[in-house]
Amino acid sequence: MSRKIRTSSPIPQFALYGETDISHKPEFAHIEDIRARSLRNGWVIKPHRHTHLSQILCVFSGAAEVRLDATTSRHNGCWITTIPPGVVHGFKFRPGTRGVVLSLAIGMPGLDAENQIGQLLEYTVSQARVFSLEKESKLFEDLSLYLELISKELVSPLERQELALISLIKLVLLTLGRLLRKEHLDDAVSTNGIQLASRYRTLQEEHYKEHWKIGDYATALGVSVSTLNRACQEALGSTAKKLIQERLHIEAKRRLIYTQETLDQISCDLGFKDAAYFSRAFKLMEGAAPNSYRKRASPGDMWPAQN
Repeated sequence: MSRKIRTSSPIPQFALYGETDISHKPEFAHIEDIRARSLRNGWVIKPHRHTHLSQILCVFSGAAEVRLDATTSRHNGCWITTIPPGVVHGFKFRPGTRGVVLSLAIGMPGLDAENQIGQLLEYTVSQARVFSLEKESKLFEDLSLYLELISKELVSPLERQELALISLIKLVLLTLGRLLRKEHLDDAVSTNGIQLASRYRTLQEEHYKEHWKIGDYATALGVSVSTLNRACQEALGSTAKKLIQERLHIEAKRRLIYTQETLDQISCDLGFKDAAYFSRAFKLMEGAAPNSYRKRASPGDMWPAQN
């Protein structure tokens, strides 16, 4: 009896949604109205992810169903969604929703330590989350102004445009940080702790499939294991070891939900010695076997665009 083998269907990865050519480096910064890309797709942005982009979606009015990895939630009014690189995200907007999406390329000129934008990004867009805004507040007024000025800067080449963009992006991220503090969504973390945790997360993205140990990361970063653990605990609320386990687990969940890859394919790509070992590790973290989780969590043909 022959066995039907499912072919691999990787999670869509875009420079920007719908633009599949990710071989080139994306622009330093990109901003657009939600309407511009959503209207032609029936106000639906299907689940996808960006490898090198951090995104800030600011909704001024309207509503949407928001998918962030395995979680779906509904929001209306005025709100912000922060999306770090690698997070699977999708939106089903109510027609007429108003807002903008700011995309920032990681590791591009201008987003370096000298300008502290990388540090600000790690602080404000370190995790995917949605939080509401007070439309009449001064912080919202400031944020709206900075986003509008970024839009104007990107319309056409202007003198010393990069410097202007760096300044405006910093103001956006600083304002976002103030909003997080106002909502009590942040913790008091030292600058050194944030920087080390950020370097650790970057290195982890390069080596998590190789199953590096904590000592490997600490050696590569030139710090002790205890120093690395302390920084991760302060900045990210978890130990370095747990972050390694969680990174592998979240990638496994993404593959189970958004692709048709077999357990053999997933376990091989994620560096497990075989599917049985992968299944045991997954069940230990999730409390359910991979196939059971896939049946329960799979979105199917999520949010087909309307004609």
